Amino acid sequence: MARQPAEKAQVWGGRLNTPPDKMNIAFCSGRDVASVPMADELLLKYDIWTNLAHVKMLNRCGILKDDECRELCDALVALDTKVRQGDFHLDPRKEDVHINIEHHITHTLGIEAGKKIHTGRSRNDQSGTDIKLYLRDQLLETSENVKTLIEAILEKAAPELKSIMPGFTHYQPAMLTTAAHWLTSWSQALLRDLERLVQDLEMLNRSPLGAAAAFGTSWAIDREYAAQLLGFDAPDENSLDCISARGEYEARAAATLSFLMNHLGTIAQDMILLSMPYYGMLVIPDQYVTGSSIMPQKKNPDFAELIRGKAACCHGALASLLGIQKGSMSGYNREYQLSKYVIMDVFRECRDAPSILSAVINAMTFNRAEMLAKAQKGFMNSVDVADLLARKFNLAFRDCYELLSLAVKNCEAAGQLTKQGLEKAIDHLGLPVKLSKRDIRLFNSPYLLLQEKEHTGAPSVASVKRMTVLQAHALQKVAKKIRAFHNRVRSAQKECFRRQ
Repeated sequence: MARQPAEKAQVWGGRLNTPPDKMNIAFCSGRDVASVPMADELLLKYDIWTNLAHVKMLNRCGILKDDECRELCDALVALDTKVRQGDFHLDPRKEDVHINIEHHITHTLGIEAGKKIHTGRSRNDQSGTDIKLYLRDQLLETSENVKTLIEAILEKAAPELKSIMPGFTHYQPAMLTTAAHWLTSWSQALLRDLERLVQDLEMLNRSPLGAAAAFGTSWAIDREYAAQLLGFDAPDENSLDCISARGEYEARAAATLSFLMNHLGTIAQDMILLSMPYYGMLVIPDQYVTGSSIMPQKKNPDFAELIRGKAACCHGALASLLGIQKGSMSGYNREYQLSKYVIMDVFRECRDAPSILSAVINAMTFNRAEMLAKAQKGFMNSVDVADLLARKFNLAFRDCYELLSLAVKNCEAAGQLTKQGLEKAIDHLGLPVKLSKRDIRLFNSPYLLLQEKEHTGAPSVASVKRMTVLQAHALQKVAKKIRAFHNRVRSAQKECFRRQ
């Protein structure tokens, strides 16, 4: 009787040594097998928070009585619990999240004071506030994920300081570098993304609540207090601009995510190429590859391909968000509603990309022997040798460039620079250069050549070590800002949800 293979959730994977990572499978499957929630369902918890802040502000201003405030706050906190437990869902007949909550309090619970909950505000400022709270949480989560990714890269770089590898331009072998130098180029780019995420957080952290329909209210409200309860730094002052700016912060977030996804796309492309059998310099662990329904031997880096694709989707979303705002008259316009769907798609598609890459980077390995072997082919030491000769013999770089051009031609059959081939080029050009055996050993030692590069940012061991220390310090500095921001927001939330 034929032995039955172990049951797998997917048809492929029989040749893998480790089972597929569940997060990777979900990331690669995407919406193919996952449903997307209602947009306003994602805003439920934020609208409850906005309502609580507004109710407490109305009470502070004497517009709501103490007992009305307590009753409304208790109902909103109880609703928040129901939402978090999955026991409350939006009724599409009630148009949006705001009316669903107001109807629940006023009609389902029969709280008479619910009829006063909309005093001094409009759905315009309410929805603008909700989306800012949503954006803030998403940006904070993305910041944490990018921080974790940078940490993974810096940790991976530490043992690879001497791991020689080829560098490429135009996808062609170009110059010598190290795996650590390559990795710290990734982390340097991501540090800029992290700084942009923090700038976005600081820029959006002003409250539209109280702007009403765009033109304020005659009620004597305290916008500063409501902003404080929502963890905002201050109200967004001009009531008309508060409402007209809808979509702007979404576009800014999409722009930042577009830069981030471009950088993640570069990392993904590097992984795809370096891990190809024809390159053979990087090994992606089996749990992060996928297979084929027809070719049993396949090991595909689908996660990396999807990251490249998601970067393109992000760019398209940014163009849409900028277009939605373009040419609108000041005040609220209904097309602003579309910006909510677009930015939610952006975060939904991009959210897990940094986490997937963190996991892959933690587990991947470099094939150091193969990297070194490839670095010793194709005369990738040519530029460095030309620089050395120009420095040592006080020659013009262009003359030494010509010397190496001829030397490479002379040494092509040998596969490396030889004393004979170099001297033939020297004689042909009539340059005052006399080479020793020690010079030839230096020229053909990738490691020694790299150690000649001591300037800031170079691939030598000392330079990359300095880079990792500086990047770690920069990361710590930005992480401290993120942590402080997060703590401030959560403290405000805790205070807002505290019983009267």
